[in-house]
Amino acid sequence: MYLYCYARSDKARMTGQKLIDQAEGEWIDDLESFVSVYGTSGQRADGTVVLLLYQEACVKLLLERLYPSDIKYPIINITPDGKYAGILRPGGYNTYQILDKITSILGCTALSGEEDLKDTAPDLMRTVMSYQMKADDDALLKEIAAFIKDGGSVDVYSDLPLEMSEPVLDSLSYRTFLFQSNQKNELNQAYAAANSEDKYSIFITCADLQDTEKNGKVLTLVPKIVVLGIELAARTDPEYASRVCRETIQKHHINTDAVVTVAVSALSKDSDAVRMIAEDLGCFVTYFDSRLLKAVRVPLNIGFSNERLDSDYCTAAACLASDNGRILMRRAGERNSVIMTTAVKRSPVFLT
Repeated sequence: MYLYCYARSDKARMTGQKLIDQAEGEWIDDLESFVSVYGTSGQRADGTVVLLLYQEACVKLLLERLYPSDIKYPIINITPDGKYAGILRPGGYNTYQILDKITSILGCTALSGEEDLKDTAPDLMRTVMSYQMKADDDALLKEIAAFIKDGGSVDVYSDLPLEMSEPVLDSLSYRTFLFQSNQKNELNQAYAAANSEDKYSIFITCADLQDTEKNGKVLTLVPKIVVLGIELAARTDPEYASRVCRETIQKHHINTDAVVTVAVSALSKDSDAVRMIAEDLGCFVTYFDSRLLKAVRVPLNIGFSNERLDSDYCTAAACLASDNGRILMRRAGERNSVIMTTAVKRSPVFLT
């Protein structure tokens, strides 16, 4: 560790000098100059800012000087008399190890430890239940949920919009890595890389991830947020229609466990084919009046004639049921049996 110590009083400087004498570091003479220099140039990977001030002054400096800058160092507060030390802002996985070294040098009391993170930990199981997420390993899900509740942090990868209700606190438990909807290759690469590491990771996606050798610590969660809009030809065989739906969804690398509802016109809701498709996918049926479907302005798609756009009932149904969410697949399937469009619900996935 390399310590950047800042103090104002002689008592505080004596405490800080004891640290610098036994650990590598230097004094910050002027925080404004420190921010201007280290906020624009490369920063040491092992750097830590140490503020030897009373707490109110540290918080003011943190909010008005250090947070607005681009300095990513962990920030530790030590009382001027050297009796107490605590973390103001973590930075990386080893912040508590740095705090332990500082307390051992000064013989002071740490105001918090890694075990205290459990007091702010989110409930992963609550998120899973809220979105009816399908886990690829139920035992691993319980293991990771318990790890988070005990104060652990995990990497979360997703190609879906993710949000946290309390980002400041929840980011202590979740380190998020987000991908665009067209970055499936990058998501798969991250999945393969995560399986080569010995730490917990979570992938939240509606996509089918590539087959790779799993290490037993990477969990995949599939939220039920995909809407399937369908059009049926007259006298379509129910079993055949159900098989076509499943195969078409899988062909487009969409996880069938993500389908939350089948959206159709009111005239088709009692169809045996619709019922069998919904039962096979484990979802319910949503239906809309035909006049409402005709009034929907579906997204333009190059190559469609005006006549085809006006009768694009499966896309209209998917748009209505997903609140105009992002379309994943449009008018796929077989023209003489079942045509389908899939869309992701518009609202983000809340981790907490």
